[in-house]
Amino acid sequence: MSEILSLGYLGFNATDLEEWKCWATEILGLQIAETPPDAPEESIYFRMDERAWRFSVEQAEVAGLAFTGWEVADEGALGRLHDRLTAAGIVAEFDAEAARRRQVEALLRCEDPDGNSLEFYYGAFISRHPFISPRGVRFITGELGLGHILNQVGDEKASRHFYFDVLGFQLSDTISFGSNKVFFTHVNPRHHSLAFVEVAGKPPALGHFMVEVDSLDAVGVALDRVNSGPTELTETLGKHTNDHMISFYMRNPSGSQTEYGWAGRTIESGWSASSYDATAYWGHQVPGSEYSATGPMSPREGA
Repeated sequence: MSEILSLGYLGFNATDLEEWKCWATEILGLQIAETPPDAPEESIYFRMDERAWRFSVEQAEVAGLAFTGWEVADEGALGRLHDRLTAAGIVAEFDAEAARRRQVEALLRCEDPDGNSLEFYYGAFISRHPFISPRGVRFITGELGLGHILNQVGDEKASRHFYFDVLGFQLSDTISFGSNKVFFTHVNPRHHSLAFVEVAGKPPALGHFMVEVDSLDAVGVALDRVNSGPTELTETLGKHTNDHMISFYMRNPSGSQTEYGWAGRTIESGWSASSYDATAYWGHQVPGSEYSATGPMSPREGA
């Protein structure tokens, strides 16, 4: 059993905070949050529910994912996770200063096999002020967490060992393309909170992160805004085979992709893992490309 309950927050670096601000509020519908104590001067935070924040963006010379936050239940769970990581030979350290910045009770840091900074925490701060989306959307969070991420990894076997054997993630299903295979994993009823794939010739990186809204109309309005603005559409509207999400993909200001979706499938009692050879029943076409998501997959950015 995993101590991890959900994907709790994401931190990004960006070269243009104003671009992130406009994109996050006008396209996604996130709310600008109050800046936490001790936060870097050039940073901006965003809310998507009752939590004080879910996304942190800091000014930097190089854009990209800075850290990933995974939530656990309490102090005991965090201690057990520390012991499990240490027993596996992984350096894991408690960081009180980072806990203050993240507005959590306690925080444990380590790196995954690709050097990604992972933070495990409990006791996230709940704002007394209601979440108000500037677009009027509602995000599906709660026990499911903020959404999911897909990582391109350097060594599939090392990632499988780390996330399955050490951290206790559970396999939801897989999608194969050629000699490559995407592993979709869950820690709660959300179909997947983490997916990862090793793609030949692709360095380790964040492929995309996903946020889910409560209506198809919210997805449609966001898609219209992407099509009429400067944001790059990277995959057209479509329905995924494995998690049944109806979504589209776009470029985010930190250089990776963002999936914006509705009606994702959840894990039920008695779930058994399946395998697929296509990502979509329909749609999810890459504009200007011959790539087809409804047939056997070929390597592409974001997997």
